[in-house]
Amino acid sequence: MIKLNSFTKKYGKDKIASDNISFTVEPNSITGLLGPNGAGKTTIIKAICSIHYPTSGDVFVYSKTGEQFNTSIDVERSRRLIGYVSEIPHLYNNLSVIEYLQILMNIWNLTDEEKNKNLEKVIKDFKIKDVLHQKINTLSKGFCQRVNFASALIHNPEILILDEPSSGLDPNQIIENRNLIKNYSKNKTILLSTHIMQEAENLCDNVVIISEGKVLAKGSVEDIKKQTKAKNLEQAYINLTKNLSKTGVDNA
Repeated sequence: MIKLNSFTKKYGKDKIASDNISFTVEPNSITGLLGPNGAGKTTIIKAICSIHYPTSGDVFVYSKTGEQFNTSIDVERSRRLIGYVSEIPHLYNNLSVIEYLQILMNIWNLTDEEKNKNLEKVIKDFKIKDVLHQKINTLSKGFCQRVNFASALIHNPEILILDEPSSGLDPNQIIENRNLIKNYSKNKTILLSTHIMQEAENLCDNVVIISEGKVLAKGSVEDIKKQTKAKNLEQAYINLTKNLSKTGVDNA
């Protein structure tokens, strides 16, 4: 589980990237973090992943056994619970796929049993068997994204953070990707950041819509469509942003 309590992040004196944001991502579910570019999605993700810390408020992650870790204090234990798939893969291009994954398994101090089990699973799930001994800099965009996913899941984290996971994929790969994400949500907490409303509607159990660092709405897709009298999530988002300047935003 992930929980943000009044999370605020400021840069300097005037720039507020995230303003008093609170929401929970439940276990074994997919929550969409939605909004346009510059809305504050990446700021929230970095705080969850202990890349930077709140100016005020708290960010917590929870293990399946109920242990609570503050991501700005319990950095190492928080990071171990999380797998992060970035929009742009940051891979070691001069290594082969198998070399890269082996290095990551060593970094995570996996046992031999865990290495064998986890490696077998990501190879199967992401269909990378045929490119294991290929240099990463020779891979297509689609395969790079598969390796990106595999690297995030190689230590079998309980929480999965996905930042624009369909970026650079063709339509068939997007469908395949969605099926994998759905499958992983059966036993993982997943936060999916995207500005593509159709993707969120297809995948997410709940969504948090933000703009200019503020929460516009949160809840199930159906609830938000009802609240905004919209036929789909995209129209709901348009309705919310239209009303933003007129009514303000409730971050409660």
